[in-house]
Parts: sequence; C-alpha cells; structure tokens
Amino acid sequence: MPPSRTSSAEAFIQHELLREKKLVEAPGLPISGSSYSDLRDRLKMGDVHVSATTITARAKALDCYRPRPKKKVHDREVQTTCMGALIQHDASLHLRAPYAQVKRTLITSIDDFSRKLLFADFFPVETTWNHIQAAQALMQAQGIPLRAYAGSLRILRFVQGGDSLWRTQVLQTDEADPLW
Repeated sequence: MPPSRTSSAEAFIQHELLREKKLVEAPGLPISGSSYSDLRDRLKMGDVHVSATTITARAKALDCYRPRPKKKVHDREVQTTCMGALIQHDASLHLRAPYAQVKRTLITSIDDFSRKLLFADFFPVETTWNHIQAAQALMQAQGIPLRAYAGSLRILRFVQGGDSLWRTQVLQTDEADPLW
C-alpha cells in the first residue's frame, strides 16, 4: 500500500467493492459485472483518488473480480426490406434499478429493418390496455406499420393448453381474436 493511501481509504475501497459484488451476485438484478471506472468516480466523491487499475487489483484480491463475459454472436436475420414493414412488439418484467423495491414492465416496439427502438416505456403492471396504449402512441408518432409481430405474450395472444378434468377446450390457440 502506498504511503499516500490511508487505511481508511483502503477500507472505503474494500467496502465499495463488496457492495458492488453484492449487486452483481443478486439473483433478481440484470447486472452482469462491475464498472471500475464508475466505482473510481464514486470513490472520488468520497475523496479517495485511485485508478481503475488499482481498483481491479483490489477486486481480484478480494475475490470480487468477474471477467467480462464473451459477447454472443448476433444471429438475428432482418426479415424486411424497408422501415415500417414489420414492428416487433414485446414486454419484459425486471427490477430495473439495483435498489428499486418493485419490478416494472418495459413495453417496447422495434422496427425490424432498422432495429430502431420506436417505443419504450415502463408500466407498473402488464395489461392489455397498456399494450393498446403503447401501440397507439407508436402509431401516432410513427404511422401504421404494414405488419406487427407480438410473439407469444399471453396478454397479446390466446394460448390454450390441452383438455383437463376441470375444463373442456372450446377454442384452439389462434382461433380466438385477442383484444390487442
């Protein structure tokens, strides 16, 4: 340890690294690794000036270091020849911020050709009405697409399982028109 770095500064670095490790390892959070540059900036606010390289070394010593995962090869194939020909509409439920208390639904619409994000907004819950509002906002801002793909979201598509002892199946999947 250099003489210019006090034991309280080292303790602060260790505290922040362990706090960061706890966030990365939390099962419900979509965080895959730490940003040591961001951590360095937070340490500066606490009047601890240290390089990202030093933080990385401390992280390795404390078993807080995670190498960056190899990026997956992008294998999606564009299905259209122009913008607006196909809009992909989807939703996902996540804890969007590390210290958030509740999960939120992110509803998005993406143009297949340009991969441009045309609509994105958070909603407290996923409802058919929220999807209708998202589609309305998209169409008012971007115009009506030629086609829309909504995947297999249960709220957007009727999906029926097989017969059971308690229920007799009347309609098959895709034999009913969903509200959306």
